Amino acid sequence: MAMFGQLSPGATVQLITQKLAALRSAFEDCEDVYQWLSAYSLSDMEAAPLSLSAGDGQDILNALGDAHDLWMTAQGEAGFPTASLPYNFFASMRMITGAR
Repeated sequence: MAMFGQLSPGATVQLITQKLAALRSAFEDCEDVYQWLSAYSLSDMEAAPLSLSAGDGQDILNALGDAHDLWMTAQGEAGFPTASLPYNFFASMRMITGAR
């Protein structure tokens, strides 16, 4: 981001703080959805009212599971990550969001 060289030190710290707060908020939002979906099985997701295809449902479960693992790992929770490292936590999320 070229803008960093153009900002005052205070504005730079404020921008970085905003970005980090947004990252934490995004993880907390994903964790909320993960917790809500943890009550659902794949077959539940295929039924009404969600009516997702099996493939879409599995992609969503995988992506949210990886987001959860990454969030727990970042917080230093015991037992995380559940995946063997190195592991690309974003691969399953790109199935939902597409490549950037």
